[in-house]
Amino acid sequence: MHVKFKSILLLSILIICLAGINCFASGEREQEETSVGFTTTVTDNLGRTVTINSVPERIISLSPSTTEILFAVGAGNQVVGVTQCCDFPVEAKERSIIGGFSVKTISIEKIISLKPDLVFSGGKYHQMVIEALEKAGITVYSVDAQSFEEVYTAIEAIGSLTGHPEKTKERVRYMKSLESKISEMAAQIPEENRVGVFWEIWDNPYMTAGPETFMGQIIVKAGGINIFQDVESDYPAINVEEIIVRNPDVIMGPDNHGEALNVDMIITRTGWDSIRAVKENQIYVLDGNITSRPGPRIVNALGLVARALYPEAFRSVFGDSNPVSW
Repeated sequence: MHVKFKSILLLSILIICLAGINCFASGEREQEETSVGFTTTVTDNLGRTVTINSVPERIISLSPSTTEILFAVGAGNQVVGVTQCCDFPVEAKERSIIGGFSVKTISIEKIISLKPDLVFSGGKYHQMVIEALEKAGITVYSVDAQSFEEVYTAIEAIGSLTGHPEKTKERVRYMKSLESKISEMAAQIPEENRVGVFWEIWDNPYMTAGPETFMGQIIVKAGGINIFQDVESDYPAINVEEIIVRNPDVIMGPDNHGEALNVDMIITRTGWDSIRAVKENQIYVLDGNITSRPGPRIVNALGLVARALYPEAFRSVFGDSNPVSW
């Protein structure tokens, strides 16, 4: 059986510094950025209390999603170092590279040489890096958002720490309004017309998104039914037989999944030819840099998934363009 491979592509660059009054220029400084009387104390996701007594002028980000947040809130000019994975917005590629996201690839020496005022790390995964930087006297704030609310909280904290509270509030308001608009539209879809979705994160073993993750939340907010809504862990390993038994109407995944999530691989998977999504050509591979990053483009991911699941319903309002802007 031949399965038509459907790939959802953005028609234009869409979140962080791009559209109308909601476009926040990556390098634009604003009046609120002043060190006079500036003191901010914020608790990070590891429960660490971080206090900043002056607006940080030299910032390093250790994750792509945090880099996107920094540029989105107007702190782009303050960013001096990023990882080799930080490819959006394009201005991020102009910053010094301190290694990859993996702890093994991060250069502590490179970070120290850039003389940062503040480093944003990526949660428990970067614990060893955090400890090494703190020993060097460098302030570190940990970011590891896993849900919509945690993303909003992270954006607000980063905006506050970098001296951009007002711009950050405007960004979060905009994101929440788009989330509400798409969710309200999806809520109008009759229960009998809702589709069951299997979101594939990995294939060896098969892994999916649990209900508390931002990807699991996106499926539901977009009007879909996460066929693994009943799992307790965030990113559980799934028995392949269970996927076949639950028989999803739609199979989705990110295009940065690699070679495993493509038409040729899917049609050769044992037993998958009996799955409804395969029979009816309902396989979608979405932009992984949008759907896999818990940052400002999380509402873009919601728009992509909603339009893929219910193209007619969302095309009538948004046309063929992505329903949200960066």
